[in-house]
Amino acid sequence: MARFGHYDAVVVGAGFAGLAAAHELLRAGLTVRVLEARSRVGGRVFTRYLPDGTQLDLGGQWIGPTQLNMVELVRRYGIETYPTPGHGAMIVDYGGQRLGDSPQEVLDVFAEIDSMAKQIPVEQPWSAPQAAEWDSRTFASWLADSGCSDVAAKFVDRVISGGLLAGSASETSVLETMFYIASAGGVEPLLGYGGGAQDTRIVGGAQQIANCMASDLPAGTVHLSDPVLRIEHDGSGARLVTRLGEHWASRVVIAVPPMLAGRIQYDPPLPALHEGVFQRMPAGTAMKVHAVYPEPFWRADGLSGVARSTTGVLTETVDNTPPGAPRAVLTAFAYGDEAIMLRRCAPEERRRLVLGQLGDLFGSRALHPDELVEFDWLAEEWTRGCFSGHFIPGGWTAFGAALRKPVGALHWACTETAVRWNGYFDGAVESGRRAAEEIRLALQG
Repeated sequence: MARFGHYDAVVVGAGFAGLAAAHELLRAGLTVRVLEARSRVGGRVFTRYLPDGTQLDLGGQWIGPTQLNMVELVRRYGIETYPTPGHGAMIVDYGGQRLGDSPQEVLDVFAEIDSMAKQIPVEQPWSAPQAAEWDSRTFASWLADSGCSDVAAKFVDRVISGGLLAGSASETSVLETMFYIASAGGVEPLLGYGGGAQDTRIVGGAQQIANCMASDLPAGTVHLSDPVLRIEHDGSGARLVTRLGEHWASRVVIAVPPMLAGRIQYDPPLPALHEGVFQRMPAGTAMKVHAVYPEPFWRADGLSGVARSTTGVLTETVDNTPPGAPRAVLTAFAYGDEAIMLRRCAPEERRRLVLGQLGDLFGSRALHPDELVEFDWLAEEWTRGCFSGHFIPGGWTAFGAALRKPVGALHWACTETAVRWNGYFDGAVESGRRAAEEIRLALQG
């Protein structure tokens, strides 16, 4: 087995959290090695080009103006951006009615959610005044008792629990839902396009940011295709065993999703509370499908390509066509029960269901794309779900205090540990920088 030497810090994972941690550790004058299981950097961001140059972001793709960590990285590397296309009206399929925006009863529910989210201390959600009650109750049960209509409850379930937490309202607690919203400053910053989380896209794809971050590290810092299998650790350091060899470190940043961090073998085993975190933070089940057309025909019909639906297998659609692209892209999302159902279908049936709803929303031309491109993150060995992981009911109050707490030489970084923009690129960068600062203080303080 190859022996790769000793470092002040070894970072496990080359997504935004791991790359951000590596940069901060190097800035502090520490020696660093980054170990990545994949053959590429970026983690849950992955840009693909079709043969004609049509760009598809198969994973995360947006940044917003209040995501200051990402804004800073884009400026640092001189990366070009463009506003998310918005050439016309939105479609809201509201229980069979076709509306141009969310109805007032839904906006009233959003306002109540914002009021509740303001009660969450994002650094310690388990200490919120009603934490025990809210964490023991699913968001679905809260919606059922909210007094809103059935169609409003369904809409909020699909748009909030699906579009934000990539699942269903029966899977997460009120506390988890309110924490997630609080971490971004409210419902509108999360759901919004102009000025919100979906404001801006990256010329060349979101993976370009990760590629620039990796290229900006000293040569040889990042080891690709080298998954960590075992970590032997004590208070003074750690030995990491990978498929390719052994690495030693005074400190370790484990910068992978909880689902994957829990699959690493630790010796000695992690404390029970940390193990409990991994067991109670499953990843989301979102499915993302790109329909590629010769042109963005929906714009001529006065439509933006943005749709939200209370019925059908798809909850959301968006115009994903970059400026000057050779072809147009309409991207659709399925969440929760609908996403699971689509995975059970044969490819031909899945295609029929997806295109059938696109046809209902945008007309007969939507039924005949040049290509329909799927990429299932739930099936990815080194991801196992998207957009991010979330505590199941009871998780925050029982195990939340252990989420970011170091274990001897081991430190934790991923967007799931962020207190601002949790679940987003920006939260991942925040988490990596926070873990690096913990190590700097431990080694130099």
